[in-house]
Amino acid sequence: MMDIPQKTPASPQTRHERRRLQTRNLLIQTALQLILEKGYDAITIQDITDRADLGRGTFYLHFKDKEDLVWSAFQDLFRKLEQEAHQRLDRQRIQVEYYGLLNIYCHAEKNRVLYRVMFGGQGSGMLTARVQDYLANVFLYDIQKAPKTPEIDFNIPHEVEAQMLAGLISRLIFWWLETSNSYTPEQMAAMTYQMLYRKNPPPPQG
Repeated sequence: MMDIPQKTPASPQTRHERRRLQTRNLLIQTALQLILEKGYDAITIQDITDRADLGRGTFYLHFKDKEDLVWSAFQDLFRKLEQEAHQRLDRQRIQVEYYGLLNIYCHAEKNRVLYRVMFGGQGSGMLTARVQDYLANVFLYDIQKAPKTPEIDFNIPHEVEAQMLAGLISRLIFWWLETSNSYTPEQMAAMTYQMLYRKNPPPPQG
């Protein structure tokens, strides 16, 4: 099962809040498994609620439709990744681009069910486009905030560079998760970094 981070409220959760969150996570996990089995277009809200043994009314308490469900799952996870990545990028001043790539590949490996739905053939083209737009905005933020180094200044507009990275990374993640291979997140990040920046990644941290 994928690791869906639970939103931590300012005060301790009540029993009702805990049950509501458990139900929401059950709907997400059930929907993603069904999408991988049958394809995004083939499943219905009824399929999801039947598999989860919940009523349709319960579904609509949490989500507008199945696209809202999958998109909400992605946003929950990626917000956590963004927070962690930006904290590291703010502190790390050497080869920050490599660590940004590594964060994404580690995140994809940990949450491969969701990523396979977002980028794989069983998902939705519309959702994939939304994720690529989202990634492009994240890359644009990182590009603008990263320390400037002359050796990797390609003189490309930031928004164009962000779009290139979003397309490249989404395609690599799709291939990596959908095919039989033994590449680790570290290897994928290193190869991507070498291809983009024509330099070796930093040595593994002990």
